[in-house]
Amino acid sequence: MMFKYFIITTAVLVFSSINTWAQQATLVGKWITPDKDKIEFYIEGQTITGKQISTETEKNKKNNNRIIATALKTTGPMVFEGTVIDPKDNKTYKGRFTINEAGTEVELKVKWGFLSFNETWKRVK
Repeated sequence: MMFKYFIITTAVLVFSSINTWAQQATLVGKWITPDKDKIEFYIEGQTITGKQISTETEKNKKNNNRIIATALKTTGPMVFEGTVIDPKDNKTYKGRFTINEAGTEVELKVKWGFLSFNETWKRVK
């Protein structure tokens, strides 16, 4: 009887670990912003980090290889929260990335005080 509970508990733990990793992996990859900046998200330890890897606009090329999001953690199904860094002035803000069900778009919501900013990014194929 004890062995049965051990097997069930182990199976639940393995499934929840795989489920958490799978949710994190949905943000991992490359995304394009409305300004045509290409952002790559990757797992770094227990969190996700995002960095600008390229852009089509000349004025934003200086931000290539800059970290724009750090310490992103899963806070709900397809929702990631952490720190967003504005590459123009290096100010940090609380940010939330919410992925649509199809996994093709992510909505970024940045908060500062009572104000907020929303932007939708598309996954790069």
